[in-house]
Amino acid sequence: MANYVGWMIVFNCLMLCSVVYTQKQYRAGVYAHRVIQPNGTHSSVSRQKALDNMMKNIDIYNNVASEAKNQGVQILVFADDGLYGNDFTRQGIEPYLEYIPDPTKDTWNPCTNPQKYNNNSDILWNLSCIAQANNIYMVVNMGNFQTCSKSSDPNCPTDGHYQFNTDVVFDHNGTLIGRYHKRHLYNEDQFDAPVEPEHIYFDTPFGRFGLFTSLDMIFKTPAISLIEEYNITDVVYPASWTDTPPLFSSIQFHSAFAMGMGINVLAANLQVPEDSIYGSGIYTANGYKTFYNDKSYQPKLLVAELNSNYIEDVHDREKTEINRKQNATSHSKHDSVKKTSSENDEHDTPSKTSGTFHGKIFNDTYTMKILENSGDVVTVCDNSLCCEFDYQMMEGSGKLVAFGAFDGLHTYLHRMYLQVCVVLECAGSSPQTCGIPTEESNLYFREFRLMGNFSTKYVFPEVLVSDSGRKTLASGALYDFHDEVLEVINGLRLPLISVSLLSRDYARD
Repeated sequence: MANYVGWMIVFNCLMLCSVVYTQKQYRAGVYAHRVIQPNGTHSSVSRQKALDNMMKNIDIYNNVASEAKNQGVQILVFADDGLYGNDFTRQGIEPYLEYIPDPTKDTWNPCTNPQKYNNNSDILWNLSCIAQANNIYMVVNMGNFQTCSKSSDPNCPTDGHYQFNTDVVFDHNGTLIGRYHKRHLYNEDQFDAPVEPEHIYFDTPFGRFGLFTSLDMIFKTPAISLIEEYNITDVVYPASWTDTPPLFSSIQFHSAFAMGMGINVLAANLQVPEDSIYGSGIYTANGYKTFYNDKSYQPKLLVAELNSNYIEDVHDREKTEINRKQNATSHSKHDSVKKTSSENDEHDTPSKTSGTFHGKIFNDTYTMKILENSGDVVTVCDNSLCCEFDYQMMEGSGKLVAFGAFDGLHTYLHRMYLQVCVVLECAGSSPQTCGIPTEESNLYFREFRLMGNFSTKYVFPEVLVSDSGRKTLASGALYDFHDEVLEVINGLRLPLISVSLLSRDYARD
């Protein structure tokens, strides 16, 4: 299997290195989809019933693609689980699956040749024809059924086939040009994770796009390794992401990932607010272009014009990779952030001066300090991480404001090593409320500078503000992120909910 994957990577490189990009800009669309989920997902239904259920969502996709075409969209992304929803058993999802061939092995246009592989390609045929009819690149999540045998594949499931959560990509003619199997599953017992992680990308006249799904973004493989090893500058990203403040709200982390990695991210999330799944957007290295974060049942098509960040040729790709490696080895450790004896003290409640206390964020224990002055330079440390916050408040909110640091292995829901520097308004007037998610704020800063001595270059800047009692993103034009420092010089215009530098140390997961 490893040799096969290696040959596929070589094949992809040979194919893609000869592509010529011709467009300097492109128009992107992502759809926040209110999925029509069938009943009886824990038991098997007939194939025809499964098709009837999926066609309700396919009809919506068809209308959305037509609307996108009218707005000049060239590439359109739909959400994870968008054709049938979630909460299936393995047996329950099976009638919804189709065999999806590997497009690196054979060229196939399901719209013009629907019976090439079998008579069970109804969904692929419909999607291919939608892409063709609207002259649009289209990214859709669906289920893939792959037969296997224990005699030749020791990893083959006992029922004799794999079931993969799969993203497919069609070009503007309806040809299947991409197939990606989701690596990091969450509460998805109906699906199998691929034995070997996949690095999937495709080329268009307006640049090269990488492809991964939902929770994959949190981990090095495939997200970081794909971007770095194949010089990806744009990512299409179907998601079914549970909004998890104060650090992992959908729009918050997806926009931070785009800025931290210096790429464009086209994030299409499901719109199921009753399950806290919502928040779609189009993000760049300089901030958001557009996003939708309503907790309503109303779906929405988001459209934005983006610069093509493509790398012109092989020599430019090599030069870019050298620059990335140089940045990685020379990234500043910020020697001004030093551990002092006062940071080593641990108290259950904050002192009146510079004492620390422990607060909970996302089930992790942070070392925190209360910001007591209208302006100051404050340091807080946790294990080997020290964070510094240099600030001037414009207007306090009457609530406590906490400055926290965390350096450790997060094990709640997912296993990931985090280093975090965070400033947030507490939910109330006691230290015990610091870290409880809130969307209301009256906290204004005139300026601030947040930094930390992170152990890796993978640092993601997050800035959440409050607009009429609802969390939203600060404009990227109002803050600057460079050399792992987040800086605001002229205020954020809206009151601050939280600002954080979230770093991932993937090697310690």
